[in-house]
Parts: sequence; structure tokens; C-alpha cells
Amino acid sequence: MSARVVLGLVRDLFFRSKLDAVAESAGVNLCYASDLEAAVRQCLDKHPELILVDLSDGVFPAAATAERVRAALPNSPIVGFASHVDLKPLRTAREAGFALALSRSEFTARLPELLGSDSESAKIRR
Repeated sequence: MSARVVLGLVRDLFFRSKLDAVAESAGVNLCYASDLEAAVRQCLDKHPELILVDLSDGVFPAAATAERVRAALPNSPIVGFASHVDLKPLRTAREAGFALALSRSEFTARLPELLGSDSESAKIRR
């Protein structure tokens, strides 16, 4: 059985190392894109089951990210995260149709659950 593929739209190298550790222990193939063009290419090439978006990074504005990713891969849930004090991107992500928009600390706490099984991805879509 091949590993699940998850796409991270995360450019923060320090935070990526945390994500990599959780993904490795969950047996998930976590790949990254550094801009929206690369994200679309990754969606078309690798068909990730889940997309994780750092909403604090201006390279990935919620509305544009949702639009571009959904055009390339309409059925994979998108989970965004940002600082708990940065409410605008979280609100915009919810309005854009992200499956989840979480504070960074909540995202970090839930990451093992999010990456842990195919059934969790199915729950996110609902």
C-alpha cells in the first residue's frame, strides 16, 4: 500500500520540520509548494488527499488558494492555520470554503489526528 500524499503550502522551514516529524511517524508522504503555481502543479501531479495551508504567509491568501487548488483538485479538503490573533485570514478561509481554519496551536495539536488516517480526511470533507 502506498503512503498517503499530503501537500503543505508552508514556507516556514522551522515549522516544516515539525510537520515532517509528524508526517513521518504517520507514514504520510508530505510534499511542499512554495507558491500557488507550484501548488497547482503538485495537485495535478501528486493528487494529495489533504492540503495544509499557512494562512499567515501572504503567498497563500485564502480565497485565491481555495480557488486555484479546487480548480486543480476539487475533492481534497483544505485545512488552513494562522496565529490565533490573526483573525482575518481564518475568517477568510472559512468564507472561501476551507474544511477547517484553525489557530496554529490547535492545528499543531490536531496534526497527528489530521495525518493519521484516511477516515479523518473523509470526516474533514463533511
